[in-house]
Amino acid sequence: MSSQTPDQGPRGQATAGFTLIEILVVVVIIGVLASFAVLSIGTRALDDRMETEARRLQELMTLALDEAVLQGAELGFIQTGDGYAFLALKDGKWLHLEGAGALRGRALADPFYLQLRVEGRAVAPLETDDEDVELKPQVLLLSSGEATEFSLAVRAHDYAPHYLLEGDSMGRLKLERKDTPA
Repeated sequence: MSSQTPDQGPRGQATAGFTLIEILVVVVIIGVLASFAVLSIGTRALDDRMETEARRLQELMTLALDEAVLQGAELGFIQTGDGYAFLALKDGKWLHLEGAGALRGRALADPFYLQLRVEGRAVAPLETDDEDVELKPQVLLLSSGEATEFSLAVRAHDYAPHYLLEGDSMGRLKLERKDTPA
């Protein structure tokens, strides 16, 4: 009969540890989980920034629609090469709303860009640096509460998910996240 206890090996040594293989398997599993966490955090930051830009754009468009109705003014929206701006019709001429607080022109941070479609057709960004070019809004925001039907995608280069802000002719806005390229 043997005098070994359950936690002792054949030479009386304690066997209360892990083998090298078990430790290596655990280290590999932890490494794989850590790499997934790092990858998801990397795109999560981009997603969060994109959502922030899209929601800001939605709120500014809502504010512009409300301001047009409350002030009885005709306002407009343009997509520029590096962002967007709001315009106001004054004395028969469209002018930038410079110094207009929330409705001032804004540039989008890299890697973001906009894709504007008006009544189903793609619209190229306007270059607003040339003083001789007469400004014309791409989207009208009227004092009657009506607006040009549009869709505005907030996108990032080399990244399929995006946010789509849609406005109908009655000035109603809808923002949704799209996970497929379009």
